[in-house]
Amino acid sequence: MEDVIIIGGGLSGLATAYHLKKRNIAFKVLEAQSRLGGRIETHLGKLNTPMEMGATWFSKDHKNLLKLLEELNVGHFEQHNEGIALFETMSFEPPQQYFVPANTHSAYRIEGGTRNLIDALQNCIGEENIILNTQIMAVIDEGDYISITDETKNIYQCKQLIIAMPPSLLINKIHFSPSLPQNVTKVMQQTQTWMSGSIKFAVEYKTAFWKENGFSGSVYSQSGLASEIYDHSNFDNTRFAIKGFLNGSSVHYSFKEREQKVINQLKHYFGSQATDFISYNDKIWNDQYIQADTQTFLPPHFNNGDPLFAESYMDNKLFFAGTETSRMFSGYMEGATIAADSVAKKIKGN
Repeated sequence: MEDVIIIGGGLSGLATAYHLKKRNIAFKVLEAQSRLGGRIETHLGKLNTPMEMGATWFSKDHKNLLKLLEELNVGHFEQHNEGIALFETMSFEPPQQYFVPANTHSAYRIEGGTRNLIDALQNCIGEENIILNTQIMAVIDEGDYISITDETKNIYQCKQLIIAMPPSLLINKIHFSPSLPQNVTKVMQQTQTWMSGSIKFAVEYKTAFWKENGFSGSVYSQSGLASEIYDHSNFDNTRFAIKGFLNGSSVHYSFKEREQKVINQLKHYFGSQATDFISYNDKIWNDQYIQADTQTFLPPHFNNGDPLFAESYMDNKLFFAGTETSRMFSGYMEGATIAADSVAKKIKGN
């Protein structure tokens, strides 16, 4: 029997495990996917350019995340935004230009890719404490302990359980016995999952030609397939990319069609050099690991940070983490680390 089991190997689950490890509390992390990171996914281009398909930016106000990065010795750097930015309202009119000075407050990114944070946590936690490809189907209160069943009928037992998953996903994927209180179930079903349905893309280049031509790389478009575009060069300016968000209509196109439309859009903004790209990649966040089968549209952050998520259940044996459970900065990496810090403090040691 394990002292603690954590379901979910995203940032919140791994950060929770990291805090428990520092307190010498034994645990196991169970992750449904074949990889760790959850909504953090760094794709390496053909030239090994780190390109974020998931969580990317944070700010100086994200104190918990900054503290964690410092403890793990993971560096960060300012997002480049100096130069000419573009705003496009209609495709048949030239985009408006405005200049962004160098000292403008910027967001931050993680050196070498956000994946470096996940790798650092994994190294601290220990691979022996992580089990991948384990989809949990049932959680049963056995009185003195909790039993957990995965999709292959394997049974795990623990004294305390932490579930670090999006609430709407866990309540639709996991059967609880006895059932969670009705008000908890209702709130979970109606909690918006951050990034659910988001579509991110990145294009890798040999050079940052847009910066060489005075552009910041930032574009905001109300007419193109790519609605937001940003410079995505790495921290030491040795790898170069452009990254952004695609609008919802892009799901109706094939991967190659999306690639062609994005490249044409970049050519429209930055010139013919945009067609000389090394690689293209995008990610539609609508798979089974982020969206429930019954997911309906909910406004951003709807029910995120509900007080019910901070309660314990099954006689103080069951707890919830994950960025949507955080009262502050829910949906962001900061929210994930706040939730991890909060739930780890509730776990009893030996």
